Formats: sequence, structure tokens, C-alpha cells
Amino acid sequence: MSLLILVFSLCLNTSSAVADSVIVSMDVEELSFNKNFLLAVFSMRVTRWPDGRPIKVFVLPDRHPVHHRFVKQHLQIFPYQLRNNWDRQVYTGTGEAPVQVDDIDEMYIKVSQTPGSIGYLSAPKELSLKEVRSVDEY
Repeated sequence: MSLLILVFSLCLNTSSAVADSVIVSMDVEELSFNKNFLLAVFSMRVTRWPDGRPIKVFVLPDRHPVHHRFVKQHLQIFPYQLRNNWDRQVYTGTGEAPVQVDDIDEMYIKVSQTPGSIGYLSAPKELSLKEVRSVDEY
């Protein structure tokens, strides 16, 4: 019984140790962002980079495990709060929702092909980061 509990707790610890990476297109000059800026960007409150160019935000579907993990760990809110924010902005006409992609591969492709774009990937990077840049957070 105690062995079963130990194995279960180890599985939980490994899954929570997975971190995600914020990625941007190669034309974005910033190399690091603070968490408040990331929250503002993914909440669609900040729509332009510091140099004035528009930001194109890509996200995974609401129920995708990487999306859940990214929103909770990096933005430090719950996914439903982010969705409510987007819906409110769209409904009131004060903003728009980000572009939703189907999976990690499409996220990589869209961010690499769209100037001024931002998104996220799961940490065990199966994709090479030749066409997108991973940025640091502080």
C-alpha cells in the first residue's frame, strides 16, 4: 500500500515539474518579459509591442492540458478566467479573442510564420527552435 502511494506521488511530482516555454516570432526583439506583461498580452489588454507593432496572440484550445498548465503556471490565473475575459471583450466590442490553434505543431508553425506573434510550447521541445525564439520570464 505504501509503495502504491509512493509511486502515485512520484507521478504527480513529475507531471507538475513540466514547464512550458513562451515563444515569439524571430522579428520580436524582446528577449524577456515580466509576468504582468505576459498576462496583459494573453488577456488581450496589450495589443502592441513596445516598438508599436501589433501583437498576434496564438493559444491552444481551452481544454488542452498544455493550455491549462501554461495559464496556471505562467499567467497565474485559471483558464476559465482568461476565457471569460476574452468573451467579455468580444461581447462588448472592446477587443478580440486570440487565434486558437489545434495543437503544438500548428502553434509552432503559426508563430514562426506570423510577424509579431507570441504563443507557447510544452517544455520537452520536440520541435527545434530554429524559426521561433524562446523568451525568458522574470
